[in-house]
Amino acid sequence: MARNDRYQAQHRQPRDSTTRRKATVVHDGTAFELATDLRQFGFDVIEGPLLSFASGYQEPGQLAIIATRAGAMRRERLQAWTREICGQGATLLAIGSSVAPVAEFFGSSTLDSTHTLPTGRLAAVTAARDGLFSGLPEEFRLALPAGDRVECGDLNAEFGVTAWTKDGELIGASHVFRPVHLLHTGALESSELRPVILGNLLRLHRQRGGRAF
Repeated sequence: MARNDRYQAQHRQPRDSTTRRKATVVHDGTAFELATDLRQFGFDVIEGPLLSFASGYQEPGQLAIIATRAGAMRRERLQAWTREICGQGATLLAIGSSVAPVAEFFGSSTLDSTHTLPTGRLAAVTAARDGLFSGLPEEFRLALPAGDRVECGDLNAEFGVTAWTKDGELIGASHVFRPVHLLHTGALESSELRPVILGNLLRLHRQRGGRAF
């Protein structure tokens, strides 16, 4: 799949200090590049491994991203951040091992640790071409790094699955009426998918208050 440079250019915003928006990126060293991308899109970004969302920006309509690896942060802490973020009406993107705790916060099944995979793999992915995956092919191949596996069937009805593997592993999902999105680490690590997914996230944040549906 070719890089979608036209799509990326259409969604990149000018760096105008008078219109800069706010974003918080909580990560364990896995999302420095993502924070840089957001700054290029015109966001003021605060980032760090132990940030309390309440100590960041209090303005409405901001963007919050939690990106973690397996075992990097306690589940209770991740769910507390989710409560703060959603309580302030921010758009939330959960990546990697934060996906399961965020989904559980909204009533999804508890992730079984036996689903954790020791090695990465190359998987065939089907996408609904909606939400974060708008503009992408209906089917593509994706390198999935090792990490906690979340089954599509573990999500409750509050989430709509937007991308999945042939054997049922969750690649992407969005809450049906809240500005909350779940994303497999491999989707954002792909140089081909990354600009499209990030562009879609910012488009939804700007045009729909972050909601996908």
